[in-house]
Amino acid sequence: MDPTTKTIEKPPSLSASNGELEAQRNGAPRAISAKRVNILLVDDRDDKLLALEAVLSNLGQNLVRARSGKEALRHLLKMEFAVILMDVSMPGMDGFETAGLIRQRPRTELTPIIFVTSISQSDTQVYRGYSLGAVDYILTPIVPEVLRAKVTVFVDLYLKTEQIKQQAEQLLRMEEAEHRKRLAEAVDRLDAETKRNRFFTLALDLLGIADFEGRLKQVNPSWEKCLGFTAEELKTTSGLDLVHPEERESMAAQFSQLRAGSSATYFEGRYRCKDGSWRWLGWTAAPFPAEKLIYIFARDITLRKAAEEKIHDLNAKLQKQVVTLTEVNKELETFNYSIAHDLRAPLRSMQSFAEILLEDHGSQLSKEGAELAGRIVRSSHHLDRLLAELLAYSRLTNAELPRVRIDLDQTLTEVVSALEKDIQDKEAVLSAQKPLGCVFGHPATVAQILANLIGNALKFVASGQTPHIQISSVRDQDSIRLSVQDNGIGINEEHFPKVFGLFERLHTARDYPGTGIGLALVRKGAERMGGRVGLKSELGKGSLFWVDLPVSQNLEPS
Repeated sequence: MDPTTKTIEKPPSLSASNGELEAQRNGAPRAISAKRVNILLVDDRDDKLLALEAVLSNLGQNLVRARSGKEALRHLLKMEFAVILMDVSMPGMDGFETAGLIRQRPRTELTPIIFVTSISQSDTQVYRGYSLGAVDYILTPIVPEVLRAKVTVFVDLYLKTEQIKQQAEQLLRMEEAEHRKRLAEAVDRLDAETKRNRFFTLALDLLGIADFEGRLKQVNPSWEKCLGFTAEELKTTSGLDLVHPEERESMAAQFSQLRAGSSATYFEGRYRCKDGSWRWLGWTAAPFPAEKLIYIFARDITLRKAAEEKIHDLNAKLQKQVVTLTEVNKELETFNYSIAHDLRAPLRSMQSFAEILLEDHGSQLSKEGAELAGRIVRSSHHLDRLLAELLAYSRLTNAELPRVRIDLDQTLTEVVSALEKDIQDKEAVLSAQKPLGCVFGHPATVAQILANLIGNALKFVASGQTPHIQISSVRDQDSIRLSVQDNGIGINEEHFPKVFGLFERLHTARDYPGTGIGLALVRKGAERMGGRVGLKSELGKGSLFWVDLPVSQNLEPS
């Protein structure tokens, strides 16, 4: 039967005449009320709203548009809806947030929501939607027949619910025997309609109806595909008997809350299969106290649970590896500090002896001997600088760095004074856009960062080119970005990720002397003070190195 013209049976009206009652008891069908129900369509795009209206227009119901979550909530304040079709991705308030607010109002907490989206949702997002009371997800492009069939189910369910509400007070005044008889007839007719419902029988999820004692009254074929039990076997078994012993108490508590009138709830647990194995099911249940029935929407999540368990095991192993690596790293840092510190004493002795040899006995050495002694002096100076910077890096890693308020203008003046000879030798042009501002940091570390960046700007220029260095700052809400821009040789973008690494060099020591530790000191110092570093550069067109430093002492350093 076409869902747009579906005729279903309903319990006989209490106000019907004797003849009508007799006709209905004899099985004569009666068309459900011709009252038009409201269907809410929520999407921020007019073309998608128009497409939904085109698919659902022949249902003969009242289609209401909403172009945002806020507009949808305004409509829900004024009228009731049989079902809501809502886009997940909307600007401002998305579909999940809107669904959460809808579920907070007692009047709309049970209104069915079908999410319509063109984006494939992750399992986490799908389960989030079901936890908010969603009954289905539909991915575009939409199959019109499927959408109409699904919406028709909830239109019929809404009409039946309205019918039950209207009859509730009259049913309560009936004699108890007549009440049980008519309610049984209504349940029987509901069972018959459920069997004929294509959505119910063809759904991939496990759909079922249970009574308030947890006994399944009706199930779709997906139950047998998942658990192996036939519909008849399930109807003769309490749902709680299928639950794993570890989850049975929680499941019983969930049913107690549903019987007490709780709204739709989501629960996950293991359920026994016919072959004795266990499968994880995640289900959403909605109670209908007037009918003393619970509508169940369940999904097999065994694979997801297995993946989660595997991820948990991997995370545990990873955590152990992190602890091990942290301990090894600390040992390496201690070893590095010890080696760098202990090597400097013999190195300086070697350096002093070589210098004495040249000064006091140079005239007695051959030309080759004097050249070799000179190489020893130069190499020892380079190694001494390398060890000194290694010690500085180790101190930055391990030492406490008390932070105070620092005037960057004053710090720059001190750094420029210390580098004055190098600046004069290079005939460099250095300018600063003052005031640079104030930050919270470790004074010696901030000075070292500036000295290293200006020193690199002086060093890495083409032969015969005059260095031009510009220092500036930009204030953000919580930090100041201090920039040092030069007109040097520049850096290829492919090398950006490694320039701040320890011992990373892009050029030979003969072309541009250095230890390969300077920029690593800049990065480590900035991070220890709660900041970060970066650069912009193009080969042959200079570089701009920047350091973000906090302006508040409340920011946690790394």
